[in-house]
Amino acid sequence: MSKKEDIQSYLSNLKNRLKNELPRISEEIRVYEEKLAEGKLNPNPTPGPQFNG
Repeated sequence: MSKKEDIQSYLSNLKNRLKNELPRISEEIRVYEEKLAEGKLNPNPTPGPQFNG
């Protein structure tokens, strides 16, 4: 394959992965916006262990 075909294949793969993840991401955004409107967000969140918290 040429570089152009590799890039097109890679971009197509990314586009398909984004389509698959979009419903989950949209749901997370909706939940965040609901909590923000209700004032239920923690103003001082503690970082998780993956962030050396």
